[in-house]
Amino acid sequence: MTRFSFLFAIALVTAGGPGFAQDDDIKAQREYEAQQAKIRADLAKKATHEQTAEIKVTGAAPGTALQTLCLAADGKVLALVAPPRGYTAPVKNVSSEVQVYSPDGKLLTSWKLGFHAHSINAGPDGTVYVAGDARVARFGKDGKAIGEPAELAHVTTLLKDKDALRAKAEVSLKREKEQMAKSMGEAKKQFTEQVKRLEAKAEADRTKTEQRQLTQYKALLKNYEENETFYAKRTVEDVLGGLVGRLRIINGVAVSDSHVFVACGETEGYGYAVWRMDRDLTNPKQILSAIGGCCGQMDIQVQGGDLLVAENTRHQFARYDRDGKKLGSYGKRGQDTDPACFGGCCNPMNVRAAGSSGDVFTAESEGVVKRFSASGEFAGVVGTVPVNGGCKNVAIGVSADGSRVYFCDQPGGRFFILARRAAPAAGGN
Repeated sequence: MTRFSFLFAIALVTAGGPGFAQDDDIKAQREYEAQQAKIRADLAKKATHEQTAEIKVTGAAPGTALQTLCLAADGKVLALVAPPRGYTAPVKNVSSEVQVYSPDGKLLTSWKLGFHAHSINAGPDGTVYVAGDARVARFGKDGKAIGEPAELAHVTTLLKDKDALRAKAEVSLKREKEQMAKSMGEAKKQFTEQVKRLEAKAEADRTKTEQRQLTQYKALLKNYEENETFYAKRTVEDVLGGLVGRLRIINGVAVSDSHVFVACGETEGYGYAVWRMDRDLTNPKQILSAIGGCCGQMDIQVQGGDLLVAENTRHQFARYDRDGKKLGSYGKRGQDTDPACFGGCCNPMNVRAAGSSGDVFTAESEGVVKRFSASGEFAGVVGTVPVNGGCKNVAIGVSADGSRVYFCDQPGGRFFILARRAAPAAGGN
């Protein structure tokens, strides 16, 4: 039983646990998708942009697909095509590529990368930074590589201190086993009581739902025993491997006139840190720590000299200065049907600043793009696109004048182009 399925079972117990038949789950999922489609359709009526194109992206190497995108300084679309990014470690001995598209979605060229790339962004001068597996590759605006990919100095330094890492892994393993033992103990107790209650009834007197529940509860109890065995066998080396892997995953990269920022895992906990470096990737300094992100998503961007962070677990985006001082947070939690609110599990997932207006655009896992003024006030719905549900990277690119928005549908292996609707003719309705 995976940790995900275990936690899912815990959630069922917390919610009362009745029923959870497969047919009911499928029905609930379909109802949810239909509800989201209706919400998108209603929001689309208020949107300033509409979908004009859908561009399918295909990787050249087996096992690669569209992961994220950004816009180059000249407005071209830079699509990062790579193996999927996991939660615990980059994939070794794989290749990635950057596919370059014209503003209207025509494939122009591609650049090869010899490592597992996770994130991409472009600086104001046109330099492109591709980050992943604790390294960053740089390209000029002509697409030519600038030297060899550079190992991130702060990650190298952290990895060199093996004694400190092992000590952290030992503490983490102890805490992990204590927490999981407590959680599984409570869940096993509740399921055991449910089994006893159902078995106390004569088989002929049990309803079909109760018969199904009894089978499922027993299966879950067996899975808990397997989980207990799994965690009992977990070693410091297992935890250390995951810890090192999280350090090497680069969840986001952002570039200003004078600095490069990267978001990656930390040596403690499951939050994210943001590091600032000079444009040549020297002088690393950690400016943020313990930022929460759902499902391995942590998007950062820059606007002028400030850093924008999509704090998806808080249903807001925030602005920090170059040293990590918080300047403000914007957006609020609310119902999906309220355009001014961020709904769903965790939103906004991604953020992007428009060049000339200073506006900030946000993207949600459900396929909704919104716009906020430079001062953080909600300014309206930009557009909607048809995507599958679930927390995921939904990177967006915005043209300098805001007339076009590019939306990355990672699960669908495609990106959408949204164009500003024409203003109504004078005297029209």
